[in-house]
Amino acid sequence: MMLAITRAEFATLTPGAQAELMRLWNGSTLPAAVVSGDATPFPPEYAGIDMEDVHDLTPRMMADWMEAAADKTKAGLRVFAEHGPIVTVRQLKAAGIDNIAHFQSRTTIRTRTVTGHDDAFLLGWEESWEKDEDKVDDNRYAVTPMTHQSLRRYFKL
Repeated sequence: MMLAITRAEFATLTPGAQAELMRLWNGSTLPAAVVSGDATPFPPEYAGIDMEDVHDLTPRMMADWMEAAADKTKAGLRVFAEHGPIVTVRQLKAAGIDNIAHFQSRTTIRTRTVTGHDDAFLLGWEESWEKDEDKVDDNRYAVTPMTHQSLRRYFKL
């Protein structure tokens, strides 16, 4: 059987239907109720994190994403796989990510390449990002629940 659907048609589906189609297309066992975007609220632990334009990456998309990723970037994403979907700057630094702005930039560029969306982000971040040196390590980054599961699958966790 062959199924063709445009992005516009896909966007009109309910979040559950979108997730179910993604699960079927990718052979994934991800929960069918998790899709990012305005239509689906995130769990309470995401409160205070800006998830606007943060895209879900399926296992297949994550594999493509990782093909061109540097080892250091992969180390940072492994933190999300192991401790996520929400992590602190402190956790990323412990994994060797010493330039947080560069890490965020690299993940954004790669996500836009893989998704084909010029406004796509892999990471959401604290809405009230603390710039005080004593508090910056407590700032949080997040990936969507689906992306978290795709990372776990990629790293075989």
